[in-house]
Amino acid sequence: MAIYHLSLKTISRSKGQSAVASSAYRSGSKLKDFETGEVKDFTKKHGVAYSEIQLPAQAPAKYKDREELWNAVEEKESKSNSQLAREVELALPAELERPTQIKLVHDYVQANFVDRGMCADWSIHDKEDGNPHAHIMLTTRAIKQNGTWAPKQKSTYLLDENGAKVPQIDPKTGQQKIGARGRKMWQRTTESYTDWNDRNNAEIWRKSWAESCNQYLAPENKIDHRSYERQGVEQIPTIHEGHVAREMGDRSERVQTNIDIKASNRDLSSLSATIAKIQEEARKLFRQIAELTELIRKRAQEKAEAKRQVEQLAQTGPASRSAEPTPNVADNFLKQLNADKAKQAKSAPPEESVAGDFLKKLNSDRSKRQDHKYRERTHDQGGPKL
Repeated sequence: MAIYHLSLKTISRSKGQSAVASSAYRSGSKLKDFETGEVKDFTKKHGVAYSEIQLPAQAPAKYKDREELWNAVEEKESKSNSQLAREVELALPAELERPTQIKLVHDYVQANFVDRGMCADWSIHDKEDGNPHAHIMLTTRAIKQNGTWAPKQKSTYLLDENGAKVPQIDPKTGQQKIGARGRKMWQRTTESYTDWNDRNNAEIWRKSWAESCNQYLAPENKIDHRSYERQGVEQIPTIHEGHVAREMGDRSERVQTNIDIKASNRDLSSLSATIAKIQEEARKLFRQIAELTELIRKRAQEKAEAKRQVEQLAQTGPASRSAEPTPNVADNFLKQLNADKAKQAKSAPPEESVAGDFLKKLNSDRSKRQDHKYRERTHDQGGPKL
């Protein structure tokens, strides 16, 4: 069954990280760091199933070589606290064939990142342990139409709520400042050159990945980027295990935690199903009560009508009563009443309800637990006295 996982992180100099080394490791390749002269060789790394670089139209063709791309990034991002790359890590549906997985990631990367101007270097890792996943490295600086790196920030005029430029006021005169050549001076501010760091992007990218996967998944295997709480699902979320925990198997605390969570979720599902059946029985009972109430109302009306006809017959005298009797509402009412009584007498006893079964099971489980606690208590005390 497909699982949903997508995490975002940054690769930065302040963490002692290198974009060249990160790319070499994820792609299982050998790259040279032009700044230090070191060679990062991860060609013996196992589990790298596929790698690809996708570029926007304005990017230089040489950036198709990941060694050229990430050395150019390292050269441009020279500050000690520079962010070198953004990484997106996501779980791939294990039930999809490799060509489908590749197309899935390629189309997702193109639509969400490359079409917005980012360079993307991504790889699929699969150690045949049921945990195929992809690492997507993205540049954090845009590329201009001429193929050069754009600034991360740009200066622009500060605007008021009406969209008008805000003047610089001279505190001495209270008038707008006048600069060189008699030009009026306006307040300026800096803003990001792109909107890639907008916090709303995380939700957009997460939702897009779920929608992309669901195009290839059967209805019962579809995934949702929202938490169980946001979905209104009474389930406990599992924790991310990672390849180290998976290799350890049952010896891993994270794996054991997920085993316990899945067992609890099965109990929750069973309880939810029982509650749903009880609710359905309650709805049926309410409908039956409504139908019975309506039947009683109709019987009361028929009885009142029969009484009225009897009173009319009494008032018409013997001549009218000597005439050939004709069926009336009273006769029909009595016939129907006798027929209903006959049906009730022949009807089989009602079957036990789901609610009754559930309460019986609950009492049985409670008795078993009490007996178990009693046996443990008597065992600790040396057994019952004879």
